[in-house]
Amino acid sequence: MADELSNRQSGRDSSASAIFTEIMQQAAARQTVTQAEPKSTESSPDTDQPPGPTAAESSSEAPNGPDESAVAERRRVQRIKRRPGERRHSPLAATGVFFRTLFVVLVSAGLVATILTWLTDPQFLNPAVVRGLQGNEAALMASDIQPAAPAPVTTPNWLQRIGIISGHRGLSRNNIGNDPGAVCEDGLEEADINFEVARRVVDNLRARNYTVDLLDEFDARLDNYRAAALLSIHANTCADFGERVSGYLVAKASSRPDGGIDAYFVECVAFHYEELIPLERSHNLTLDMTDNHAWRKIHPLTPGVIIEMGYMLADRQILTEEPELLAQALTQGILCLLGSPTGYPALPP
Repeated sequence: MADELSNRQSGRDSSASAIFTEIMQQAAARQTVTQAEPKSTESSPDTDQPPGPTAAESSSEAPNGPDESAVAERRRVQRIKRRPGERRHSPLAATGVFFRTLFVVLVSAGLVATILTWLTDPQFLNPAVVRGLQGNEAALMASDIQPAAPAPVTTPNWLQRIGIISGHRGLSRNNIGNDPGAVCEDGLEEADINFEVARRVVDNLRARNYTVDLLDEFDARLDNYRAAALLSIHANTCADFGERVSGYLVAKASSRPDGGIDAYFVECVAFHYEELIPLERSHNLTLDMTDNHAWRKIHPLTPGVIIEMGYMLADRQILTEEPELLAQALTQGILCLLGSPTGYPALPP
């Protein structure tokens, strides 16, 4: 009897131990599956294939599987919910949407404008207002009133560059020694006369805020020189011709057109020079004037003029004693050219 009771007690203990072991195994399997679920949601978005079973899932593949089926169903639902967000938008698709939207907007605007045109009453505006507008337009067309011309915009003085060549100043043509130009028997040099007048012209123009360059006869800056005006200042020979030879000469390059801005520049200088200087104009132009070396160097759009202010023998007094008056006359000649809105001098008849 005692042995039978002992066996029964041992059976109950063995059964309880087996049940406890089974419960612990199921709890461990559920915990392993729960820890493996977040990793399964981090699978690559570029594929729709279900990931392979993890080690925990393989270990939990037991015959008793209601929990395993529930876990698999949850994972399948998560993959289905995750797929729409994984779709990528193509740039071509976005461009197509933009153009379709633009087309719809343009068609809609055209339809609205057409409908408004059809539905607008022709008498929407007061007929009296329409007749008044038509009458004013007819009266304006019949009158001699012309629309006001736009006012010209003048260039600021400091934006206009002017070149003044002091004749025979600086090195000679061959860059050897100075070039005094004409020289009288008593030692009077043309270069000195030219410089006294040229520097005063420069001062006069700079006082009016112009940008002015004082240039030597063979100045390196003359190459492709671009300016609103270029004036080369000289005095004529001191030679004795056996008779009194007086007067001034003014010329442009022979290669420049007679009706161009250079010709107008010549007349500007001549007009104001005769107005202030008691000398007559001479037309005995020399090749050194019409084919001066400066004309072959400066920019084609730079108006250029050369002046022989007078003869150093017959006109010596005014050349040596009135440099300020000579400079004033030449300054006015340059301003005559620059003062016209069209770039041409406004000379009196």
